[in-house]
Amino acid sequence: MKVLLLDAAFAAAPIYNYLIGAGHEVWVMGNRASDLLARRAGSRWIEQDYSDAQAVARHIEMLGIGAVVPGCTDVSIETCLKLHIGSEFRDSPETDAALGNKALFRALCEKLDLSSPRTVDHAAFPRAGKFICKPIDAFSGRGITVFDGQDAAALDDALSLARAASPTGAAIIETFASGQLYSCSSFIKNQMPSDTFFVREGTSAHPFAVDTSYVSYDLPASCIEKIGGDIEKLCRALNLKDGLLHVQFILCDEMPMIVEVTRRCPGDLYPLLIEFSTGFEYAACYAAAFLGSEHGASVQTRRHILRHTVTADQDSYFEGLMFTDDVPITAFYPLACMGDALKERQGNRAGILFCEESSEDLLTSLYNHFLNRESYKVATQFK
Repeated sequence: MKVLLLDAAFAAAPIYNYLIGAGHEVWVMGNRASDLLARRAGSRWIEQDYSDAQAVARHIEMLGIGAVVPGCTDVSIETCLKLHIGSEFRDSPETDAALGNKALFRALCEKLDLSSPRTVDHAAFPRAGKFICKPIDAFSGRGITVFDGQDAAALDDALSLARAASPTGAAIIETFASGQLYSCSSFIKNQMPSDTFFVREGTSAHPFAVDTSYVSYDLPASCIEKIGGDIEKLCRALNLKDGLLHVQFILCDEMPMIVEVTRRCPGDLYPLLIEFSTGFEYAACYAAAFLGSEHGASVQTRRHILRHTVTADQDSYFEGLMFTDDVPITAFYPLACMGDALKERQGNRAGILFCEESSEDLLTSLYNHFLNRESYKVATQFK
């Protein structure tokens, strides 16, 4: 089958590899010739901004494309849902908005009585407590501020920052949930969660952008049960189609507080974290759902794998990595070339690193070393 993948960046490589391995004729769309999959696809790379759904539809008709698979960006799945081809296997654009727009999603959580933060109106301040202000439609931790509810100036600053980071100039204020951040990736079948994976997530360079994570095997049973029940409620309320549902939540007193939900594939090679750790073919299952098929993946093993996004502590030029500990490296995927400019606080990335330990205790220790930025230094010539 001719398949169009709406994403040419490195993060979509696991999806591309599955589609090629399954024998499909894979075309890739993106507007940067330097992207990994643009180069790998060669003559089957389409230079096109895939946010333009009408232009994408014209290429589909011209090439005789039989199926479209979104990659790891919000835009890719938004465009995919606007296309007629394969619509029987996908949610509606309205459903995607209900999940992706933070204001709409918070309203849905309240309606369904899901365990999640609640929105607070600007007019309700000043009031005691911590709160968090976010753009309703931005990503990667942009425009987010935690503030004291009794500090009027901090509230105004938080709203200004969030609105500036929002493409639509809109912001939302929520109650602040304190605890450990996790993600839950679950593959939905007949509106029920099926294969489900929990990942502990941490931040070392930017307080609201995950850069260090590993698969967690020991979450409290009460948390797992609650997340499963809330996912089931979402599936039934929105009539979700089969495929991936990716949930981020904060664990508070052994109970989850759902932060965000998406149906696109997470980036920064998240599928490889699951595949290295468990043997489960995550990218294959994600892509297969958009083709209207099932991929018979299963958990094969239990390994203690850490994923870390390598970044610089300050603006600099990339020369390489110097490891300060005995870091047990499994794989490294470079994103920067020697001499590339690196920006501080995860402004851009030097690469994605995977490490393996022999036990969960050692893995937790390694995770903490990376969070404290004690495991490596980016060798640089400072600006």
